Amino acid sequence: MNKKLFRKPIGAMLGGVCAGLGEYLGINPLFIRVFFVLWAVTGGSAFLVYLVLWVVIPVEGDTSPMTLDARIKQVGRDISEVARRPNSQLVIFAGIGLIGMGAFYLLQQAGFPWSNWFKWDLIWPVILVLAGIVILVRSLTRKN
Repeated sequence: MNKKLFRKPIGAMLGGVCAGLGEYLGINPLFIRVFFVLWAVTGGSAFLVYLVLWVVIPVEGDTSPMTLDARIKQVGRDISEVARRPNSQLVIFAGIGLIGMGAFYLLQQAGFPWSNWFKWDLIWPVILVLAGIVILVRSLTRKN
C-alpha cells in the first residue's frame, strides 16, 4: 500500500486536514469534520490536535522538504488567509459548533436530570469503536 497522507487544499474548509484524512481513510470528510466539531464541543482537545495535524501533514503536491519552522509559518499564512476569506461551509460549522457548545454547557448548568446518568467519558469510546468499525467495514468491502 503506497497511499500517503496529505492535506488537500481543494475541498478544504480550513487547512485541508479533514479532506486529506477523508481521502486517506476512504470516507467522506464530512464525518471527520463532524467528529472534530463534536470533540471540540464536548471539551476535548480537538483544536490542538487539528493544529498539530495541520503542521505535520504536508500539502498535496508539495514535494519540497520543509522544516518545522517553515511549516508553522505556512500554517500562520493559511490561517490569516482563512480569516480574510473564510469558506462559507466553515462559517456554518463554526456556528453549529458554537451553538452546540452553548447548548451543552447551558443544559449542564441547568442541572437537567439526564446529566446525572449521561457520561461523556463513555460516549467517546463508543464513538471511537463505531468509527473503527466503519473504517474496517469500508476497507474490507472495497477489496472484494
